[in-house]
Amino acid sequence: MAAIVVDDALRAKLRYVKLPARNGVFGPFPDFLIAGPQRTGTTWLHANLRFHPEILLSRPKEIFFFNRLKTPEHPKFRSDRLEWYLRFFREPAWLAGLKHALCLWRYGRPYRPRVCGEATASYAALDTDVIGEVVALNPRIKVILMIRDPVERAWSHAKKDLARNRGRDVRDVSRAEFERFFRDDYQRRCARYVEQYENWSAHLPPGHVAVYLFDDIGRRPEDLLLEVMAFLGVASDRRYVSPAARKPVNPTAGEPVPDEYRRLLEDLLREEIRALRERFGLSW
Repeated sequence: MAAIVVDDALRAKLRYVKLPARNGVFGPFPDFLIAGPQRTGTTWLHANLRFHPEILLSRPKEIFFFNRLKTPEHPKFRSDRLEWYLRFFREPAWLAGLKHALCLWRYGRPYRPRVCGEATASYAALDTDVIGEVVALNPRIKVILMIRDPVERAWSHAKKDLARNRGRDVRDVSRAEFERFFRDDYQRRCARYVEQYENWSAHLPPGHVAVYLFDDIGRRPEDLLLEVMAFLGVASDRRYVSPAARKPVNPTAGEPVPDEYRRLLEDLLREEIRALRERFGLSW
């Protein structure tokens, strides 16, 4: 697992992440990020990788560290200290022991994590200067980006934030609320998959950014997980794919996108939809 050498050279590269007072080796630091964006299957991916015998995932799933570095005034900001961030990758002995026993029972092999990572879905849309700090901390980090029909993604995100999270029915959300949500700057950034891919790729070696389709969770979940395992450099074996891989994780209510909102979103996201078709050959 990746360790960070804190020295004067690293200090000179960082503006937002605050380093320990002393130089030295610190870690573990993530070998990979499941970067999102939201409502593209990151929770499903996290749930289906967390018991792999060679993978350690942060607790909790989303730490929201890098995406809040530039907004310390945010009510959910917690810290900009590297030491605070790293503590989420140190498993207590009881948990490591439980995973060890589980891996012996399920797979006949011990729990010996080789890589660690986290899954914060808002990392997909990080500003490029913050991406630069992530890569300064681990120049060989791997990043997973998920792609979903931008219209369906926006509708799913709206249902979660405006209805489910507030204990409401979708029918109780006004058109004005939906429109404000769809036009929000962050929501527009979530749809810019091509920009997200290019921003991360510009900072990392070739082959360190992988793009996967949300649609494949429903169509071929087992093969998708094997591909992700291979990308992460851990054992890619069907015995590490749980039967639960075919079950949805963190779903919202099943209402389809109403025609009026589909037309609005297709108009708002026209350029993003065009870029997806031209860059990745994707259309829905």
